[in-house]
Amino acid sequence: MHENIDLLLENQSLKNEFVIRKLDLFQIFSPTPDNLERENKFLLHLLDWVRRYSECGDRKIMESEGFDFPPIEPGISPENDWYLFERWMSGKPIRKKIKDYLLPYQVPKNIENLNDEEIISEMQKLTEHLEKNRILVEFKDDIPLPLVIMHLLEMLDEQFEMINDGFWHLDGCSGYCPDCFQRPWCEAGCESCWQEDEEAGKMFLIDIVKRYVSASPVSLSILQQIQAEKDKKFENLKK
Repeated sequence: MHENIDLLLENQSLKNEFVIRKLDLFQIFSPTPDNLERENKFLLHLLDWVRRYSECGDRKIMESEGFDFPPIEPGISPENDWYLFERWMSGKPIRKKIKDYLLPYQVPKNIENLNDEEIISEMQKLTEHLEKNRILVEFKDDIPLPLVIMHLLEMLDEQFEMINDGFWHLDGCSGYCPDCFQRPWCEAGCESCWQEDEEAGKMFLIDIVKRYVSASPVSLSILQQIQAEKDKKFENLKK
C-alpha cells in the first residue's frame, strides 16, 4: 500500500510539472492508471525532453546529445514525431478534424440532390483538398460516389494528427463488416459471415447501402460456406 501511495504521489508531481509549463500532457500521452510505475517512467522521460528542449530549443543539438526520438504517443515516424513535439512545445495544436483540413472548401449537405457530373466534381474537390493536407482517400473501387461522400461527411469530426511527412490513408475499414458502407464491393466483406448475417438470413447491409444493392437469400449460404472453409484452413495452420 505504501508503495502505491508513493507511486501515486510521484505521478501527481510529474503531471504538475507539465501543468506549470502550460503543456497539455494528454495531447501526446496515453495514461496507464493500472500501471503507474510504467506511466511514471514515461513521464520522467518526457520531462527530460521538455526540460532540454526548453533550454536549447534546437533539434540538431538535442539529437547530437542522444535525444533522437521524441517520446510522444502515438509514434508515427521520427520526422513527424519531431514535428508534433515541437508544435506541442510551442502550444500549437497537433491534430485537426477532417472538416478543418478541408477549409475553405465546404462539402455540400444535400449530396443526393446533385446530378452525376456535380457529384464527380465535388468528389474531385474533396479529395484534392484532403490530399493537400496529406490525407488520401483510398476506398474500394466502384462504390457509388454519393456513398463515398456521405461516408466522409460522417467522418468530418474525426481527428488526425498533423503530419509533414507521408500521408494518412482513409480506407474506410474498421474491421467490422456488417456496419461498413463498402461491404458489397470488398473481398473481405463478401467472404466473412457474421451474426448479423445469420439473423438477417442473408448478407447484412446497412440501410444506406441498400439504396444501391440488395442481398439475396442465397448470399447467407455462400457466406457460411466461405467462412467454414477459412475457419478450417486457420485450424489446420494452428496444428
